[in-house]
Amino acid sequence: MKKFTQETMGYEQCPAYKAFRCFFDSYLVERDLEKTISFVEEDFFGLGTGGDEVTENKAEFAELLREELAVISQPIKYKVISICGKEIAENIWNIMATMEVLLPGVGTEKNAYATRFTGCFKLSGSGFVVATMHLSEASRIMEEKGFFPAKYAGNNVAIDQAKAEQIIFDIMSKSMPGGIVSGYAQEGFPLYFVNDQYLKLLGYSSYEEYFEAAGGLGISHIHPDDADMVNKETMHSYSADTQYGVEYRIRHKDGHYIHVYDIGKKMITPDNKEVIICVLYDMTEDAKLKEILVRESSYDALTGVYNRGGGVRTIEKALKYGDAYSLAFFDIDNLKLLNDVYNHTAGDHALKYFAELLMKHFDDRTVLTRFGGDEFVAFFRDKVERTWIESTFTQLEQEYCSFIEQNYPDSRSSVSVGCVIGTKKCAFNELCRIADELMYDIKKNGKKGYKIVELD
Repeated sequence: MKKFTQETMGYEQCPAYKAFRCFFDSYLVERDLEKTISFVEEDFFGLGTGGDEVTENKAEFAELLREELAVISQPIKYKVISICGKEIAENIWNIMATMEVLLPGVGTEKNAYATRFTGCFKLSGSGFVVATMHLSEASRIMEEKGFFPAKYAGNNVAIDQAKAEQIIFDIMSKSMPGGIVSGYAQEGFPLYFVNDQYLKLLGYSSYEEYFEAAGGLGISHIHPDDADMVNKETMHSYSADTQYGVEYRIRHKDGHYIHVYDIGKKMITPDNKEVIICVLYDMTEDAKLKEILVRESSYDALTGVYNRGGGVRTIEKALKYGDAYSLAFFDIDNLKLLNDVYNHTAGDHALKYFAELLMKHFDDRTVLTRFGGDEFVAFFRDKVERTWIESTFTQLEQEYCSFIEQNYPDSRSSVSVGCVIGTKKCAFNELCRIADELMYDIKKNGKKGYKIVELD
């Protein structure tokens, strides 16, 4: 998915960004009617901050612009404060920007007005044009008078905020390629709104059917392994009043899971309630390709568990969103001797067998990683019971040593383990260092065994 921000190198060369600047240069600075509407699609839909500032096609926008130019014909200075863009489909870009606008005769730069722009640009025969546009004052509460840019010059245009909000919902619901769902900013996100595309995405034929299946909660269809991450990302965005973007899995009516990319932000409803509104894009096909690429680049070919890079990325992500953890560092004792005495094929056999033991004793929520040649890491997404982990380590040791005794007795290969369990916030590198030191204490004292420490 292509996207840019002001931090993106060379973002000014993006065709959609160039169209954005050309549109506002001709609209505000040059005040050129014909040039401005040349950057507008025939089926253009525009919405300003005033209840009467709604245009449903290019002709209506041109007429509105003529009225505006009759009031303010002088050039209007503007400055882009922040901007970001995302290609939501091929050659279709959503752009959001915050601008400062200085009208003629209102004073100095200190009197500039902050304005927000949200719009969709799409490729046509003559280049990128504006398909939809929403301009508003960058304030938390809409004033009674609002019209861009004549609002700032004092035009007496009455605004019906509830009507404008409803129009925005209607535009988004019918024109956005992704599903839209909104929930109240409360535990479980009680449902406020869903559109037809969202129902279609999940396989439901009516809102009532979906509401009953969801138990009235927006979070109910999210994959259990992703729910905590989504909740934390969403509530962080809510508290900071910023936009978020997160990828996760959501359950279809028939039970399978769809990969979606969710872009959301807090919004105030017409009845003054706080909700989180989300736009979801189906990323399933991209996720399948990504899964193939990730598996090829993240898994150890010999043992089938994560390689070091894949394991570290997965564990660091789990630590970011989790509140408890357990990490065990395993070392296969005397693997070099086993290779020297029995050859490297035998060494590979021992490594594969040990990885199979790890997969046998730990469920699929455990992140299993071949960390080095003879080193493995097992990461648990919770603080496991000490008695259980001790029993499991003992069983692993017995089974591995029995395998060695039957196949490669002269190697005297065994397993040394260091383990950290706890709830204290700790980076992966630090946990790994502690577990590694515990494991080496075992190796220095004759090898074969385990040592556990708790961090709370």
